[in-house]
Amino acid sequence: MDEVRRIFNNFTSNIALYPTPKAYDAAAKSYAAAVTKLSPGARAAILDKPIESLQVFKNIAHASVNLLADATIQVVDPATNSIAYLSIIDILLRGPIPPSTPRSLVLNETVQFLLKFDPIQIRYVGALFRSLLEDLGSFFSPLVAVELLAIAILRIDPSGSVFTSTHLVLAKLAYDANCIEPALKVLDADILFYPRSTSAARLEETKKLYDTDLEPYAYIPAAGLTDGIKSTSILEYHFIQAMVYISRRDWSKAQAALDRVIGHPTKDKGVSKIMSEGYKKWILVGLLREGRPPSFPSYITAATRSSFSGLGEAYYNIASLFTTDSASKLREEIEKGQPTWEEDKNSSLMGEVIAAYQKWQVINLRRIYRQVSISQIRQTTLSARTAETLKSDEDVLTLVSDMIESGMLKGQLQVGPTAEESYVTFHEEHDLMTEAEFAAEVARSHGSIESLTKQFRVTNERLSSTKEYARHLLREQRRMEKDLADAGVGFDSQVEDEDLMTGVLGTV
Repeated sequence: MDEVRRIFNNFTSNIALYPTPKAYDAAAKSYAAAVTKLSPGARAAILDKPIESLQVFKNIAHASVNLLADATIQVVDPATNSIAYLSIIDILLRGPIPPSTPRSLVLNETVQFLLKFDPIQIRYVGALFRSLLEDLGSFFSPLVAVELLAIAILRIDPSGSVFTSTHLVLAKLAYDANCIEPALKVLDADILFYPRSTSAARLEETKKLYDTDLEPYAYIPAAGLTDGIKSTSILEYHFIQAMVYISRRDWSKAQAALDRVIGHPTKDKGVSKIMSEGYKKWILVGLLREGRPPSFPSYITAATRSSFSGLGEAYYNIASLFTTDSASKLREEIEKGQPTWEEDKNSSLMGEVIAAYQKWQVINLRRIYRQVSISQIRQTTLSARTAETLKSDEDVLTLVSDMIESGMLKGQLQVGPTAEESYVTFHEEHDLMTEAEFAAEVARSHGSIESLTKQFRVTNERLSSTKEYARHLLREQRRMEKDLADAGVGFDSQVEDEDLMTGVLGTV
């Protein structure tokens, strides 16, 4: 235990106590190397008496240690000495602690660490920290593990804009265990940066890990806070992300995620199995979100669109009938394709489409009416399940009430003495907003624009500094020079006479 005390007394996290920031950087790196490579004897001492070890270190945290010109420091504490704390927790989680020691004690210390760790110090032990995050699912219940993962990811990168290998771990765990709510803050964040190679990641000479102004896209790969990112990992993440939103019936976010799946870069003009599966779900989700077949995002290449054209014919048939009044044909196609929906694991999603068919017919009545009676809705809309009108006005009243309550239909019910005397008044979006809500929306939009402007500048700077962008500019310059040269060749021979006064060509 003396060796452990000696090592853990050898660092202070207060950068102001060092002669220069460079000295702090060197000390932090040296300290991180020491605490993550403890001798077998030191590790055995911690494992042999885990409770005593934690108590000793907590006591040391309040002791004064003469270091760096008589500076008083705190040694092992989640917030003030995250490097040492992580090392101890990792040893206790993975090692054989005595049966007399409650494992709940170690788990509780781990939770406290993940809630309080210093994001700056963690950059110096990124690989060890990443390893802990990746294994949280084996230490805690899925619900706890998902929440801790989400908290840790956002403490490292509050913007959530950098994709890491831990994102995929979180998405899989949240979806498989149906613990989605705690993961949403991470899943909802707009990812702007995908680290290409962690092994080649290096900070510029003028930048150091301790710099609080350092952008997440710079320190995350350089610190080892993410493993190598494969193209398939990104594709899988967006697919799981879409599945999460589908399970929540959040069709807008599901379609955005599926847009990224079907628009994933491909080679040899082909599409992967995940992209093929995503395309089929994309069609159905588009119907649920927009009430009509979705359109390909503009960035999807013609070659990729062509590859999709030979896939999902059964889904395309459903989409083409969804916007028509042919409820009987739609029902026939759905019944005929039942084996396909089951094989593709899209039966439940197809059930949502069936239920949405009549709902979108109701919504589309707003193109004609400002107000419409419940009885008229029953007479003019059909169910995809039966290909007939609903049996009673009460059934229609229940349907419309559910649509308004869920937010799918923007309107107001005027319920009369009977269902036959009830009406629906359709609302426009602006009719539903108070002055305060409108002001809040303007402020939100302004904040979004400022955030996007900053992100655009950062992205543009990064793009402009890459070799690929330089090659692109060179190719474009050569192409323009070639076009200009081609435009001038043969001009004199093609134009024999021109009236310079009128600009009219004589002979061409």
